[in-house]
Amino acid sequence: MGAPVGVGRALVLDFGGPVLLTPFELATNTDPASPAYQLLHERGPFAPPEHPDAEWERLQAGDITERDYWHSRAEAWARAHEGEQPDGNIREMIAHLYDPPHPGLVRPEARRLIHDARAAGIPVGVLTNDLSAFHSREWIDSIEILGHVDVIVDGSVEGVLKPHPRLYDLMRQRLDVDYPQMVFVDDQMTNVRGAEALGIPTIAFHPRDPAGGFRRIRAVVGLEE
Repeated sequence: MGAPVGVGRALVLDFGGPVLLTPFELATNTDPASPAYQLLHERGPFAPPEHPDAEWERLQAGDITERDYWHSRAEAWARAHEGEQPDGNIREMIAHLYDPPHPGLVRPEARRLIHDARAAGIPVGVLTNDLSAFHSREWIDSIEILGHVDVIVDGSVEGVLKPHPRLYDLMRQRLDVDYPQMVFVDDQMTNVRGAEALGIPTIAFHPRDPAGGFRRIRAVVGLEE
């Protein structure tokens, strides 16, 4: 169920993808000989049709979870570092790409969208699975855009992950809206389907076409560019 135009009184964004650049995009800017480039370049949503990312496709189908996918990537990361990270720690891999925190990690279109939505009286929530699982408290506090949203619901804090209905319900309660008044944006189809099952209008965000995604969001919530 895509979101029809004009339905939203509240905007709910996944963090990694719609707001924060993906690891796949950041890896593209690393040394082509580096493990990050080898493991993440042209993987996930950026995998070309002739070289599909089979694990990513399983994630989109709901056969594995996001955690499963990133655990697999982190284990490969550890092997590439020849035992330097023997536990396959996801946070170590993510830190390599996202530290130090800086404004360029946030999509400028997301920054403008959040500003414009709140200026128009539309509350904004961030509904994420792994903010605290993947990043340190110091890193989170340094990402200033998170201080400009009304509500943050983090599955790694709440103890359940999208698409568990409890997370969507926590966001509904904290924004004080009904499900049909929310517009939910996520780049993982399993999370989109979880929202749709509750009657939440949704927008599937595609990191390959962020400009098109933000045009769609703005049209749905009634914000001019």
